[in-house]
Amino acid sequence: MDDSLLMCDSTEGDGKAEIVMDYVMSWSLRHATKEYSEKKDLYRYCRYMLYKLLQIEAPLKNITFTEVKVWKEWKHIDLCVEVKLINNNEEECYALLIENKYYTPLHEKRDAEGNWRNQLDVYREIFEKYYDAVPLKKNWKRKYALVSCFERPSKSIRKYREANKYGFKVFGFYSIIARNFENKKTKKYKDSESEIFNEFWLRRW
Repeated sequence: MDDSLLMCDSTEGDGKAEIVMDYVMSWSLRHATKEYSEKKDLYRYCRYMLYKLLQIEAPLKNITFTEVKVWKEWKHIDLCVEVKLINNNEEECYALLIENKYYTPLHEKRDAEGNWRNQLDVYREIFEKYYDAVPLKKNWKRKYALVSCFERPSKSIRKYREANKYGFKVFGFYSIIARNFENKKTKKYKDSESEIFNEFWLRRW
């Protein structure tokens, strides 16, 4: 893959990279719904990404995403995503909490009682309490994902192995990109119809 012009400059450290991740991931997930299907490759990329993050067991071909809503930085949580989908003619509703990590480690955060705990533990508690308290959403399926920028999934899993303890599935950057778009000889992914998507997701940085 070519180097990204978007993320690679002379900045030392992570800068505000995770904020950029939040915005682009939100944009990408919202493009998984049928209304964006005219851009076929972008639609396929975004559908696969949302499908992976939701950890759905049914084949993707059986799934149609009908509604995707995203909130950034709600209660300091990177992304809260609400998804409605059709799976074999049955509607299902999901609530997804996403923690994005550029290359930074997990850290502790004060909970509502002022105690220091792992940030994922605190975020999950906030998320669970909210959905438990909303009658119409109480029975929604809840999923938890941590997405890092390490290319190799094994490196992400090692660095964020603590995440499993709090029910988060860890994803390396390219494990949420559909492999069938990759050219096996050049190791480059097929560009979508969107330069935003291509520059962020399909370039190396």
